[in-house]
Amino acid sequence: MATRTRVLAPAALVGALLGALTLAPTAAADPAAAAPRIEVFAADGATPLGDTAVHEGDRIVVRGNGFDPNANTGGLPVPVPPGVPHGTFVAFGAFAPQWRPSEDAPAGARVGQQRSATAWVMSEDALNRVPDAPFDFRRTIRQQWVPLAGDGSFTATLTVKKPTKAADGAAYGVYTYAAADAVNAAEELAVPVNFDPAPGPNAPVPPAQDLLWAFAPGYTDLVRNTTQGSVVGSDGATVRGDGRLTFELDSADVDPATGLGTVRYRGTAVSFTRFHLAEIALADPWVEFTPEGTFLSAETSDGNMVGTDETSRIRFAQLDTRAGSREFTDVPARFSAPLAPSILLPYSGQQAAPVTFRY
Repeated sequence: MATRTRVLAPAALVGALLGALTLAPTAAADPAAAAPRIEVFAADGATPLGDTAVHEGDRIVVRGNGFDPNANTGGLPVPVPPGVPHGTFVAFGAFAPQWRPSEDAPAGARVGQQRSATAWVMSEDALNRVPDAPFDFRRTIRQQWVPLAGDGSFTATLTVKKPTKAADGAAYGVYTYAAADAVNAAEELAVPVNFDPAPGPNAPVPPAQDLLWAFAPGYTDLVRNTTQGSVVGSDGATVRGDGRLTFELDSADVDPATGLGTVRYRGTAVSFTRFHLAEIALADPWVEFTPEGTFLSAETSDGNMVGTDETSRIRFAQLDTRAGSREFTDVPARFSAPLAPSILLPYSGQQAAPVTFRY
């Protein structure tokens, strides 16, 4: 029982911070001088999209005008401080028929969007007023940031991505609404988009699942539920429905005579809490067959909020197996000590999730 308490400590701290935010008041912004409006174009930025079908991986361009750079100063106190314009979300997704925050629609009505298909439109002045210490909220916003000009215009390029879930009766389109729980009815706009779920010319190719690892028992549920965050994979990595991270084989250099050597996999899995109070990466894992034992190493974040910006390779776990095969299933693993970054320290020396891999 003591071990469980230690492991959950970082998540409990983040959860407490998030819980305090629910008490923050919201306020509607004053209407802009000109009514906000948006237009949606094909990838060239010139051809109106209209009824043209789009597929996952396609790009569309959204042009906005009439958005007040000084609006949306209410809402949550993080990541944008009170009194600073919170900006506007511009998202491709599938929203419920009644989705508008100004009409008291719950957040679940807007669940049908992916962060990677959402732009955060904000003036540069407002962005520079977002703190970068002790939590680097400015970095969090910059990952999605699209500049809002002084005249209220912006141009956002979105990559179409099918949401993992959507509300009943949801309709695909481009939606805009005030960011970070600010409320501004004037900015709640929608343009229908004809989304075709069939693979198109730009559809991403699913990577092979050659190494599977859930990191720790219950890890993805902890991130998603306790910290209100997510775990996402890219560049050869995915996250399965059962919570296991998967990585694609890159190369293998194993001596057939001794069984010693290294098997390299590719892909990046990033875990983050709500508001990115923590964001850590696990990238390009290796299975190392050495005379001292078998180890799983990977690139990981040098700090709790830097994601893929700054990484170093560490040995995450020792695997209870030896070389002699090219396919391994549910190999027992134990975390190394100490782990990095510091938010992972409670896992140090503990039992890790089993590892399945092939080469």
